[in-house]
Amino acid sequence: MHPMHPMHPMRPLARESTLRLTLGALLLAVALAASAHSKLVASQPAEGQRLTVAPAAIELRFNEPVQLTALTLVDAAGRRSRVALPADTTPRALERLPVPPLAAGAWRIEWRAISADGHPVRGSIRFGIQAQAGPAR
Repeated sequence: MHPMHPMHPMRPLARESTLRLTLGALLLAVALAASAHSKLVASQPAEGQRLTVAPAAIELRFNEPVQLTALTLVDAAGRRSRVALPADTTPRALERLPVPPLAAGAWRIEWRAISADGHPVRGSIRFGIQAQAGPAR
């Protein structure tokens, strides 16, 4: 029997291979689309970091440019303080924002941004500032 004949034993194998390749390509495309959102890749202070001195600024580094839409500092008592964002809303991969003086204790940074694909992304970073020891007596 000729290999191109519909009843040839190799025909179902070719269809199965084509189907597997198509499904594999579809799964890859879905996985790539799911991972396309912007991600925070580094921050200063870093998650869980214990500082001996309060930071003068917060630095957020993303895997691609984002438009930062909100940055809030939350203290251990739950008091919230919004950090002023720059007037220039150009998307950036690195944001460095000055913050007011922070007291010793536990802090959380909450951020929101619009990713390059237009989807909102958000996250939080916990850090602490150690109390300074008083002068020796």
